[in-house]
Amino acid sequence: MPETGATPGGGKSQPTGEEDLKSIVRKQAAALADQGNRMRNILHSIPLGLVVFNKRQSIELINTLAQQLLHYEPRELKGQNVKVIFPEVEMLQFSSDPVRTMARKKTGEIFPVEIYMNEWNDDLIFAHLQDITERHRLERLRQDFLAMVSHDLRTPLSSVQLFLQMISRGTYCEISSNFERSIVRAESSLDLMVSLVNDLLDSEQLDSGDFNLDIQPTTTNSIVDKAINSTQSGANAVGVKIEKDVVNDSLNADEDRVTRVIVNLIGNAVKFSPKESVITVRAGIEGTQVVFKIKDQGPGIPEHLHQAIFERYKQLDQPKETKRRGVGLGLAICKAIVERHKGKIWVESEEGKGATFCFSIPTDGGRTPE
Repeated sequence: MPETGATPGGGKSQPTGEEDLKSIVRKQAAALADQGNRMRNILHSIPLGLVVFNKRQSIELINTLAQQLLHYEPRELKGQNVKVIFPEVEMLQFSSDPVRTMARKKTGEIFPVEIYMNEWNDDLIFAHLQDITERHRLERLRQDFLAMVSHDLRTPLSSVQLFLQMISRGTYCEISSNFERSIVRAESSLDLMVSLVNDLLDSEQLDSGDFNLDIQPTTTNSIVDKAINSTQSGANAVGVKIEKDVVNDSLNADEDRVTRVIVNLIGNAVKFSPKESVITVRAGIEGTQVVFKIKDQGPGIPEHLHQAIFERYKQLDQPKETKRRGVGLGLAICKAIVERHKGKIWVESEEGKGATFCFSIPTDGGRTPE
């Protein structure tokens, strides 16, 4: 009889079941090792610094870019607490929004970062780091510039405005009609400069989130009258009349901010209105909303631009004779103020038939019930 494992005719023996199993295990181990290497290569090739934490807030691994940012070797951080590299963070938690904080290098140097976090199988937190040192520097420069604008431009402009108003009222002496017209033009130019400065400062407040409302009882008449008084001289200078049609309703709102919206909308209407035309300001309660409407007799706005005009720095083509040009922030600021009141803003217009800018805010000012 042939020996066990030998083939009839003296050939090699066939593999046993145990050998088959060992071969399968070796192949699976090789495949797992290859998959692990590929995953490691992917993690190290990510164009952001990556630090992987476990649920105990201990570091599991870091990729190549994180090593370069933090100046640590992986073995030096393995098992270390989150506060070693993020001294201001008590605990990392998944967030859909980036978290801005400070990171600490091995040398002790502190630098600003944004962290984008993702969870993996409820066991690991992947923290992607982005060095924002340059962005942080530019933001500081912007803040310094705006502080300069506020102090070194707005304050003297306000002083000159007051001086011109006193001259036009005859405080110092009687003035001729020609001189008075010159004063009116100067006041109009100063109004434009002050408006541009205010737009820049409001835009910065919107970016920084430092844009709080002071909700107090007020009336539609009070708001509209203040807005018309602020824009009357500019309208007179270009021969445009402002009329109002207001039901004197009570509401809760940030009066100064809502007045600013109407001032911007009237200013826009004046800019596009032909001489001897009329701008009408309407206001009144409709249901639970207070609705304001500013209607002009200008060239109108194409329908495809009804939404775009509320974007920052978006400006319509203006007639060559237009003297008052802005930077495209006014309507974006109006939109932000209205939305902070939990309201909405829109435009009703057909090209060639004028435009009506409308906004509504709740009579309670958008307060959230406690």
